[in-house]
Amino acid sequence: MQARLSNFLREHPEESISGNLLKAVQDPLKPLTENGRLRINPLLLILTTILLFVVGLFLFFSFGQP
Repeated sequence: MQARLSNFLREHPEESISGNLLKAVQDPLKPLTENGRLRINPLLLILTTILLFVVGLFLFFSFGQP
């Protein structure tokens, strides 16, 4: 099984895990800036910000309140 997976990934480099992860994180409308740098998906950025805020609130009210 591992040999077949290795052969497939060798023949199809665009199907690698890192390539698919990069496609999932990119902005769907404009994946690269004018300089060729990666643009992160705005929805993913907003969800990550909200998640960090909620975790921070949880930690504050769990351990910060006397």
